[in-house]
Amino acid sequence: MRRPGALAAALVLALALSGCAVVPPGTPAPTPAVTTPPGLAPTVSPTASPTASPVRPSWGVETLSHNDPALPVHVQWPVVPGAPHLTRMLAEDLTAREQRFLAGSVPNTEAPPELRGTWETVLDAPAWVGVRVELYEFTGASGELSTQVLYGEKMGGQGLRSIDLIAPGARQTAADAVIAALRAEGHEVLDELAVSSDARVRLFDDLVFGPRGELEVRVGEGVMLPSSAGVVEVTLAPSATDAVLSEQGVDVRDAAVGLTGPASPTPVAEVAPPAPAASVDCAAVECVALTFDDGPGRHTGRLLDDLAQAGVPATFFLLGTSARAQPDLVRRMVAGGHEVGNHTLSHQQLTKLGADAQAAEVRGGAEAIAAAGATPTVFRPPYGSHDATTHAEAGLPIVLWDVDTLDWRTRSTEATVRSAVGNARAGSIVLLHDIHEPTVDAVPAIVTGLRERGFTLVTVSQLLGAKEPGSVSRRR
Repeated sequence: MRRPGALAAALVLALALSGCAVVPPGTPAPTPAVTTPPGLAPTVSPTASPTASPVRPSWGVETLSHNDPALPVHVQWPVVPGAPHLTRMLAEDLTAREQRFLAGSVPNTEAPPELRGTWETVLDAPAWVGVRVELYEFTGASGELSTQVLYGEKMGGQGLRSIDLIAPGARQTAADAVIAALRAEGHEVLDELAVSSDARVRLFDDLVFGPRGELEVRVGEGVMLPSSAGVVEVTLAPSATDAVLSEQGVDVRDAAVGLTGPASPTPVAEVAPPAPAASVDCAAVECVALTFDDGPGRHTGRLLDDLAQAGVPATFFLLGTSARAQPDLVRRMVAGGHEVGNHTLSHQQLTKLGADAQAAEVRGGAEAIAAAGATPTVFRPPYGSHDATTHAEAGLPIVLWDVDTLDWRTRSTEATVRSAVGNARAGSIVLLHDIHEPTVDAVPAIVTGLRERGFTLVTVSQLLGAKEPGSVSRRR
């Protein structure tokens, strides 16, 4: 039987013995990373938990995207097979966050409000899976990083928030112990937050178990300490965890115990290079290139089927985070003769980043795509935003567009078809997004309509020919 009132002193001692690992501002974030734009407080993301494991190729990815550079939104989360409750909780939480952000934000080209989010697995065991979502929200005056970890029981079982791992009757005791350990380490716990019931609940937004049963509590920016303190991790020693865990918490802990580190990544099968594309002289015939950004997504497989049936090559500008999650789709693109481009690691607006952060986004995207089985040949910056630093760091020709279907805004199959077919000219590059179902629905009609207008459909490199790295093209 638990005796929460009698456990506070023991928990404080256990915390002191196990250590309070402080993550100083500026510590590199784990992949996928979220980097704060210049001029803001640095974003901190500690090293991933030892229980983290690579994403399995069969996982899908959902994306919320608002491709307006004056009000950018890009948030991703996984679709975990066999864990529908977890996937639904993630979708509901993040959709609600996006709606609140859009409702409370005004577009601004100089200092655009921004919401972006990435994710990583923190537990992938036979019975349970855990996902950490990291969100960065910039309101125009300041930025805030927040993280949360949700768990799902596989084979259709329950979904849990991190706080559900702590027994309701032990939450005050656990919070008191964390606060005492922070103070013992010399951190300035803000008195008004120490007594705030909301802040005490937020202490348990991000809980992860280590392989020996230790409970790692990630205290977010401004939750209990001044925002300038960054993110701080407190570890409850295994001897203390049993006293505060709920029954579900014990189950998740037991699933994590014995996982000594990241599993070996699933080997990426060698992909034979595609047959050489049919020679097309776009100086002699009227060519148009269809391009798809932000994937691969959960509709990309159907798109590849439709393109194969129509015999149409396309160019896919991939996000590193999505390519890493779904390498099977990347391999299908290569095998199908499509061109693959780099769209960065996590869809940050590059012109808001410093040179090092830009380089990390470009390099991270290229490395993730290569690990999935493709070699990018062209580059497209998110939102089309680029500057001299982008030109220097891209390492590949930069390809923009002249036909923006605005499919991300309309979410209309009919409007997307009208825009793509009606606005194309000889030499056009058409911007589409394969993360949106109405866009994928539109592609067969787009292909038919463009062909009826006499256009030949090609990849951007077929259309443009050889271009210098860092050069910028919008159409032929």
